[in-house]
Amino acid sequence: MNKRNVFWALAVMFILATISGIFACKKDNAAAGRRWSPQSGRAPQAGEEYVNPYDESVLVWIPGGEYQMGSEDGDADEKPRHKVTIEGFWIGKYEVTNKQYQKFLRATGFPEPQYWDDPDYNAPEKPVTGVKWYEAQGYCEWANLRMPTEAEWEYAARAGRNNEYPTSSGSISHDLANFWGVEGKDTWLNTPAPVGQFPPNPFGLYDMAGNVFEWTSSLYYRYPYIGTDGREDPEARYQRVMRGGSWQFSSGECRSSFRRNFAMHLRYDYVGIRVAKSMQTQKTGGQ
Repeated sequence: MNKRNVFWALAVMFILATISGIFACKKDNAAAGRRWSPQSGRAPQAGEEYVNPYDESVLVWIPGGEYQMGSEDGDADEKPRHKVTIEGFWIGKYEVTNKQYQKFLRATGFPEPQYWDDPDYNAPEKPVTGVKWYEAQGYCEWANLRMPTEAEWEYAARAGRNNEYPTSSGSISHDLANFWGVEGKDTWLNTPAPVGQFPPNPFGLYDMAGNVFEWTSSLYYRYPYIGTDGREDPEARYQRVMRGGSWQFSSGECRSSFRRNFAMHLRYDYVGIRVAKSMQTQKTGGQ
C-alpha cells in the first residue's frame, strides 16, 4: 500500500471513529437525561428514573392524571367503573428482588420469607416471594419508600391507555408475561422468572402482568375507590389488595383491573413487593 492509500485509510478510520464517538456521546446523554435526583432542583418528567439510595430500587416517575378505574366487564368487585384522579408519584421499575430483600434482612433482623432456602425461588434476581403484608410494609419503611395504593397501581398498569392487560401491547401471551404454563419466552412453570425478562408496559414498568402478585397499601373495600374513606389506614386489620397476577395463575388474573384480596398475616409463595414513593416527601425524608 502506497503512502497515499495509507493516508486515506487512516483518514477514513479517523472519521468513522469520530462519528461513532458522537453517536455514543448522544446515546449516553440521552440515557443520562432519563435519570433524576433531588439535587437537580427541578420537577421530574414522565418516564425519568430515580435510584433510591437505601435499597437501590429504580423508580419511574408517573405523571398525575385521571383515568377510569375498574371494569364493567370484569368480576363483581371491579364494578362500577369510575373516575379516579391520581397525583404524580414514583413506582418501582421492577419487583423487589431477593438480593434487595437480603440487604433488608441483614439490616433489620426481620424473619426470612417463605421458601428462602428453595433454589426455585431464591436466585438473587428473582422477585422476593412469601412475604406477609407487614413484612412488605417493614421493607418499605426501611427503604424510605411505601407500597402503591391499588388506584396508583392500576393507573401505572394502564399507562395512560385503556389496555386490558398491563403489557407492552395491552394484550396477553407467554411472550409478554409469566403466567401459568410454558410457551414462547415464558419457560418458568414452577417458579417466578428473574425480574425484567419480558417487555415493559408503555410506562417502562416490568412484570406488571404476571410473575408475582404485588401487595398494595389498600384495604379490600368496595368500589368506588375513595382514598380518604379509611382504606389506606396502615393500622387497620382487614384483608389487603394484591394486583398483577402470578406465574401460578391464569392470564385472566393478569388483567389491569383484576383484584385479589389476601389476609395480611399470611405468607404466599406467589406474592411479592413493588415499591412506590410520593414526590412531596423527597426533601423531607418521608415515604
